[in-house]
Amino acid sequence: MEAHASRGRRTLEEIRQKRAAERMQHAVPIAASHVDSHGNQRAGAEHLARVQELENGNTELIAEKEVEKDALVNRLNDLERNVVPSLKKSLNDIYLEKDAAVVAKEDALAQLRSMKKRLKEAEEEQYRAEEDSASLRAQLNTLQQQMGHTYSGYTMGTSSEESVAMEKEIQDLQAQLKQESLLRQQEQQQLAEQSQLRQQEQEKLAKEQTRIASLEAEKQQLEDQITMLTKKATGMEDTYTYIILSFIYVRKNNISC
Repeated sequence: MEAHASRGRRTLEEIRQKRAAERMQHAVPIAASHVDSHGNQRAGAEHLARVQELENGNTELIAEKEVEKDALVNRLNDLERNVVPSLKKSLNDIYLEKDAAVVAKEDALAQLRSMKKRLKEAEEEQYRAEEDSASLRAQLNTLQQQMGHTYSGYTMGTSSEESVAMEKEIQDLQAQLKQESLLRQQEQQQLAEQSQLRQQEQEKLAKEQTRIASLEAEKQQLEDQITMLTKKATGMEDTYTYIILSFIYVRKNNISC
């Protein structure tokens, strides 16, 4: 009886030990599972915090870029409102001044051609006047020689009417010679004045040509400035678009991670 009870107690103890061992085996995986679950939660929290930090950083960067974009847009609008119209107005004024300078140049060239023509005509008239004056002097000398020979060969009965007529002819020739000399002086004076005017027109033409060259240079400079501003504005828009696309791409990558 007692042996049977002792054997029963041993069997019960074995069963208890076996159940305790089974409970220990089950407790270890549960604890390990609990540890793994806690570690995953902490890693997930850290990952979410990192994602939130990246999103906040991206938001701040986007806000900064928005401010920079607004500043660039305001600057561009200011240039379009103030600088570009002023440059275009200056360019238009240069076009008008250039056209006026070209017209003035054409007028100066026309006046110069007209003065050259008048100068040539005056030179031809002076040449003819000199020829006429030389011819009159030759005629006067011939008459004087004839008169000398005639007076020496005249007798006391020579008609006084012939002498008076000859003296009158000599006086007429002298008056004509004097008039021709006066005309020659006037022509020379006109030639001098025309030569002076011609020189003035040439100086005026040279100034106009210099002014046209200066206007051309200023026009080219303004066109270069407008081109540079246009390229700069286009570059600003391209840069801003690239920055926004980069931010969107980075944000998508961070969220997907």
